Amino acid sequence: MLSVYIAACAFLLFRQRQMIFTPTYNDSKDNPSKLNLDYEEIWIPVDNNSKNQDKLHGWFIHAQKESLDEKTILYLHGSGGNISDLIYLRDIAQLQKLGFSILVFDYRGYGQSIGNFPSEASIYEDAQTALKYLIEQKRIPSKKIYLFGVSLGGAVAIDLALKEQTVAGLIVVSSFTSMQEEILYLGYRIFPIELIVNQRFESISKVPFLKIPVIFIHGTSDTFNPAIMSQKLYDAAPNPKQIILIDNFGHKNISEMLESTEFKNGIQKFIQDVNAKN
Repeated sequence: MLSVYIAACAFLLFRQRQMIFTPTYNDSKDNPSKLNLDYEEIWIPVDNNSKNQDKLHGWFIHAQKESLDEKTILYLHGSGGNISDLIYLRDIAQLQKLGFSILVFDYRGYGQSIGNFPSEASIYEDAQTALKYLIEQKRIPSKKIYLFGVSLGGAVAIDLALKEQTVAGLIVVSSFTSMQEEILYLGYRIFPIELIVNQRFESISKVPFLKIPVIFIHGTSDTFNPAIMSQKLYDAAPNPKQIILIDNFGHKNISEMLESTEFKNGIQKFIQDVNAKN
């Protein structure tokens, strides 16, 4: 039995990236036109000092109409699929209705993006690369950019917010406190997870150092990332901060939650509060 236990620990140690990240390749060629969204396809080179021609594939979705208060979202998706999935396209469509332009992209190893299988470090680098593109190539002032992270993307957004403290605000949807706590919650308590996990996504230790406004949004019926995790993140974060817990939504219908009145009103109030402080 001891040998089986040791083998299981070794499996978790060496295969955890494949368990955490579940990318798919975009062979359907679905894109935002499926939902009648005005967009442009983009390819962003990743300067990672390697001989590989790593590139991020994504789309820039234009706001429905121009305004003096233009604002842009950098959308950071979760651990599975790719940006052509309907769940992500629906999110983008809803955010555009709220007046945003959106940059959505796939991390390396996902969709059509070019690069090795993802890791915590590479995903953080990809998020920085995408934000740099918005600021330097799209000429969008950082004070007009909001980081929007869903599930694992919320952890990526939190990390990016610490590195790029001039963006307007941070929106974290249905995320978790840390990968260690997430794995323990999912039932792996018989293993020494604190020693095994090397893809840590330690959001709970990062949020106390945030320098920008943040809002945490979570469905109370989420049984994958329970809403208490957003409550813990909120409690650990400094002001200005907000939290919205929305009844009757779980992890599998986050896109539907983004279409709810509670979400739309919460985001609009958050943006108004950010603007009032600037």
